[in-house]
Amino acid sequence: MVERGRGAVKPATWQARPGRRRIYLPVIAITGLAAWLSWRGWDALGRWGITRSVDAGRFELAGPAVLGFVLAVFVIEQIRPAQRRPVLARGHLLDFCYLVFYALLVVPLIVLLGAGFAGLLARLEPWLVLPRVPWIPGWCFVALAVLGIDAVDWLVHLANHRITAFWRLHAVHHSQEELSILTTYRAHPLVHVSFLISAVPILAVESNAATPAVVLTAYACLGALPHANVRWTYGRVGRILVSPAYHRIHHSATGRLDINLGTVFAVWDALSRRAVFPARAAANRIVIETGLGGRPVPVEQSGPRPHLGRTMLSQMAEPFTST
Repeated sequence: MVERGRGAVKPATWQARPGRRRIYLPVIAITGLAAWLSWRGWDALGRWGITRSVDAGRFELAGPAVLGFVLAVFVIEQIRPAQRRPVLARGHLLDFCYLVFYALLVVPLIVLLGAGFAGLLARLEPWLVLPRVPWIPGWCFVALAVLGIDAVDWLVHLANHRITAFWRLHAVHHSQEELSILTTYRAHPLVHVSFLISAVPILAVESNAATPAVVLTAYACLGALPHANVRWTYGRVGRILVSPAYHRIHHSATGRLDINLGTVFAVWDALSRRAVFPARAAANRIVIETGLGGRPVPVEQSGPRPHLGRTMLSQMAEPFTST
């Protein structure tokens, strides 16, 4: 059983249908925006060193701390899973491919997109940056930045479920039928365009405190943990922090997907009446099946063989066409 929130809003819907396929122009437009921002980022970072910036981004988002955390949680999943499955399950294998893809190619894209977007924000800086307040400790502003990032991520996540073009990109993440900590990295590269505005809270506090890289790394780990294949609800703390049992409801193969949208904090869901908290007893008995009903996105679980490379390419290409 789960405790259900109110305020239902119909999410974006899309189902792949057989027939002649044509180019889906909104995703092409997002691709063009990503290319333009990446070009601006390349030009901006060329003055400071692109390799150094990419290495810093990779260390922060997919460095030893993050990968070690993911490995540790993956081991725990094998010991006390919510849903038992082989270590080399198809879902694990494809999500591992996504993890490698993320570390090698997506992180550099995120760095370029961020640098290009920062150039646009610089023009708005006088209105966005909070004035210097020397009598307030810097850690207060870092905490404010983290809360701001999480709030913006919540809004963007909601938009990804409500706007069809972004939903088609985000659906790749929801296609996983064998949810695990590795599923964090199953994402279409272009979906990161929508999350660029998460940089605004960091910019807003920069005159009072620089947000340390270790804080962003910790946030990345806490954002990955809810995908873990474990039954953790966090008890009363689960009313504040997003737990794996809470987030699994968001990935349910049936029912609403525009609920439990929080990345680290559940407060935004609670305030918007989109929080569906798992009952602790039920979380220990019932396993929620994950994925997308009707499989509008190609998945590795279909067919006698996984065909990981073909499936991954198909998932990347699916948003660009429609029937």
